[in-house]
Amino acid sequence: MQIKRYQKVIYIIILAISVLWCAGILAAPLWADETGIKKDISESIYSFYGKSCHQLDSRSHHIGEHKLGVCSRCTSIYFGFLLGVIMYPLVRKLNNIDLPSLFYLFIGVGLMLLDVGLDLLDVQKNSFITRDITGGIIGIILPFFIIPGVIRVFYEFYLPPNVIPKK
Repeated sequence: MQIKRYQKVIYIIILAISVLWCAGILAAPLWADETGIKKDISESIYSFYGKSCHQLDSRSHHIGEHKLGVCSRCTSIYFGFLLGVIMYPLVRKLNNIDLPSLFYLFIGVGLMLLDVGLDLLDVQKNSFITRDITGGIIGIILPFFIIPGVIRVFYEFYLPPNVIPKK
């Protein structure tokens, strides 16, 4: 069935983008001390990720003396997302375009907001551990919404109505 091929292609594209995104996070510090093109790429990577992350040195993991491309929470979100993408076909079938209960998303976001809120209110300072755990949780959860959502959008925009799977 042709739909199955598109599901796999969509999954592989999401997986490839996730791998490249995470590789960039690691390449930035690894190439920071290099010269020439690698140094330029490292600076470009930091600049690119800086558009979505504060990249504070004190809140970032480091490789050697250079921080990763994003802060610790973002690192956990992105690597958690990659883990979730890898786990996805082991947990759900690619032809299942039903979204999981929003409860899971609310739990993940709620834990992260609780961690941020308690820190901002000066009740409990967050740490690398709490940022890594809450970021990782939301990162692992997101692919279970994004993958079926992208497949569903593909169905609705690119396939004839009589080909779209019914519930």
